Amino acid sequence: MAKLTADEKTILDMFQYMRPSGTPMEQVFIDRFLTPLGFTRDPFRNLVLTVGDRPNILWSSHMDTVHREEGIQTLHYDGEFLGIGKKAKSSTCLGADDTAGIWIMTEMVKAGVPGVYVIHHGEEIGCKGSRALARGNPEFFEGIDAAIAFDRMGYNSVITHQMGARTASDAFAASFADALDDALGIDAGFKADDGGAYTDTNEYADIVSECTNISVGYHSQHSRNETQHVPFLIAMRNAMVRMDLSALVFARDPSVVDYAGSYGFYRGYKSLFDDDPWDDPNNYVIPDRRSDDSIEEVIKAYPEIVAAILHSYGLTRTMLLDEIAEVYGEEALIAN
Repeated sequence: MAKLTADEKTILDMFQYMRPSGTPMEQVFIDRFLTPLGFTRDPFRNLVLTVGDRPNILWSSHMDTVHREEGIQTLHYDGEFLGIGKKAKSSTCLGADDTAGIWIMTEMVKAGVPGVYVIHHGEEIGCKGSRALARGNPEFFEGIDAAIAFDRMGYNSVITHQMGARTASDAFAASFADALDDALGIDAGFKADDGGAYTDTNEYADIVSECTNISVGYHSQHSRNETQHVPFLIAMRNAMVRMDLSALVFARDPSVVDYAGSYGFYRGYKSLFDDDPWDDPNNYVIPDRRSDDSIEEVIKAYPEIVAAILHSYGLTRTMLLDEIAEVYGEEALIAN
């Protein structure tokens, strides 16, 4: 393989970190990559930085990964796709969701792209930080016209619906795709996608006009088969630091509820989490995913919704069966 570029070295350095929410390794990552850029914690444990004078766009990603354990993982990189290495015995995923989004945002900060940058706390355990921010400090969003997350699989999504409800207008999606094409000088193929699952920007859909999620080139997230297409990630960085933000269109009325997404979910499912102690960050705890019976209860109550969410994450039937066999053995599949 050819000698790594500076971008590739930084990406590989970031992707080594396995960082379940709230773990010491998460803080090590923050100290190394984010604190030097000026990111600081808000009262809800999100990492926040403002670039420019009164920007109207919130750029979003999230800090935590779904690794079962914290630590440093070995990686395999063939010059195009990045995945976990064969010796990464304790690694349960790559963590491109959402290390990819963090890398793009740090590059935008270095390039001086205007915006309010928020790297959210606890997205993978229920959008803890974003929900807390929306409820605890709604004034934070004054003057914000769009909340744009870099937390979507694949190559061409500009998410217009999350959990089946519209969170961004088709006009915004078209303007974003056009602006990205202009920045790259090619037709990158981005288009409106109404099949979004759930990420932090969904928490802002009632107060911010355009709330979306943008593809950053990872696949098979939340599994050992997860990969990151590194050339695509670098191309996205190139686009975002060149994009003409004045070309973006803000057309959605956040007070209008529109359940028209491809899955037809009811966004009110957020009420399942209404008892979260969002107003006291000290109450946050790291869940034990291996003994969290509440997840099983949600699956039993909403099997079709959970299946559609897993599908939107890129998880196929074969991948799911492979994961079951790896964790519980082939006999678990035979028995069922």
